[in-house]
Amino acid sequence: MTWKRHIILILSTTSLTLLALEIGLRGYDAFQGRSFWKTSGNILTEPIKLYPFRTFGFDLYKTVDGQTYISSRHKELYPVKKPSNTFRIVCIGGSTTENLIEGMHYPKALESRLKERLGHDNIEVINLGNSAYATPHFIILLALDVISWKPDLVILSENVNDLAATYFPNFTYDYSNKFSNPFFLPDYASRFTIPNVLFQHSRLYWFIHHRLHKNPTYNIQRKSYGGVPNSVSITVFRRNLQSFVTLAQANGIPVLLASQPLQPSEEYFVNHMAYKPYNDIVVYPLHNEFVSHHKHYNTIIEEVAAETKTFYLDNDAILRGDTDYFVDPVHYSRKGIEQLAENYANYIIDHNIIASQQRKSVGPSLKSNAN
Repeated sequence: MTWKRHIILILSTTSLTLLALEIGLRGYDAFQGRSFWKTSGNILTEPIKLYPFRTFGFDLYKTVDGQTYISSRHKELYPVKKPSNTFRIVCIGGSTTENLIEGMHYPKALESRLKERLGHDNIEVINLGNSAYATPHFIILLALDVISWKPDLVILSENVNDLAATYFPNFTYDYSNKFSNPFFLPDYASRFTIPNVLFQHSRLYWFIHHRLHKNPTYNIQRKSYGGVPNSVSITVFRRNLQSFVTLAQANGIPVLLASQPLQPSEEYFVNHMAYKPYNDIVVYPLHNEFVSHHKHYNTIIEEVAAETKTFYLDNDAILRGDTDYFVDPVHYSRKGIEQLAENYANYIIDHNIIASQQRKSVGPSLKSNAN
């Protein structure tokens, strides 16, 4: 066999192998419910979106057959106009609300529990959690969208995303010291590289690309901040929670504020935070101080609930420290998601926030406060 035939054989074998891998990966995507033809890295036809006022996030609406629906974080669809005799709950938070494990998130589990235990199906629980969202995002979501959906209850639980803004340099009242970091903004330049553009339609290319760039580690910087967070950041966090509740109450929407559970292990913290690409500018507190700061922010949530006479649930007291409930310091395992949903279901039923099935025919019955 001549050297030319050797080259042709090698090229042919390589091409067929690559084609088989490409087809195999696309077939796997199709089996998982994704598109066989469309790749996640198609950067020319699908550039990263800017979400007005929120900057980053997800599409809140989807149009199907000419009708527009609310699209939850995990793409469950709900009519924009709330159906009659329907009790609508909107869950707002960061990644701990978004938290999806084995196809389950706590709002979905909560909806299922409420329907089963109350004996009727006209209950909606909409997940608006998004990774890194903090109280400024919640106020915007409430003001520009959620109020128009006429919810009967809004659940808000968030702590650590607001707290983290304290550790970014030059703290600002709007958290721009944190959210102006390139990690939170579309980075078009790094995506329009020659290989990305040339091979953007190849599923195999993106499969290899994502694995080569998966979870690089970064050094964690730490220093002592003292046992209490920065006084200005405390004031801003309290102000934002108060503004959220006041806006909701002014529009007749009850709010359930909840503490955020923490797994206080330093090992959990380091393993999770070591992958944050902004660690070159963030300086975290000593770990015992971080735990203290987190607890202090939970206390603020409880105080705001008392001051505004709104509902309050201490999830931290129920889940805190149990490793079975967590996969890192704040994100939940499947067991944690189920327990969180159970906490909310018990609270909502015990406080009669949703009327019994017999009274449902004349509309939901709400308590005006937690007392």
